[in-house]
Amino acid sequence: MFRLKATFEGRVRYRNFDNQVVELLLQCAALNGMIQVAKPDSVWADA
Repeated sequence: MFRLKATFEGRVRYRNFDNQVVELLLQCAALNGMIQVAKPDSVWADA
């Protein structure tokens, strides 16, 4: 929750509840995309 609020200013821009829902869904999708890009690719090491 902290990362979402820190990245997207912690507020919604729309007054209509349905529009707020869509806005937050888009913010979550964007945040998840940023997290996936930043994750390193793991590979199994032969022991």
